[in-house]
Amino acid sequence: MIKSNNPFGKEILYYCKDCEKFVNAQKVGRKYVFRCPICKTKNVAFGTEKSLRSFFHIEDEKPEEKGEKKE
Repeated sequence: MIKSNNPFGKEILYYCKDCEKFVNAQKVGRKYVFRCPICKTKNVAFGTEKSLRSFFHIEDEKPEEKGEKKE
């Protein structure tokens, strides 16, 4: 999870709709427009973690338990 303090504060996350990942977005010249550093598109949403997960139906990532492998 990448949290940024630019330009809205530390609690704002950026989510690339094309990559379907949380990214460290780059601001484009216009106000409130951000670019994904991975796919280079401007299809990036921003908001709190809770709001982005709710709106885009992103489930919490569960860390796999060490030592257990699924076959």
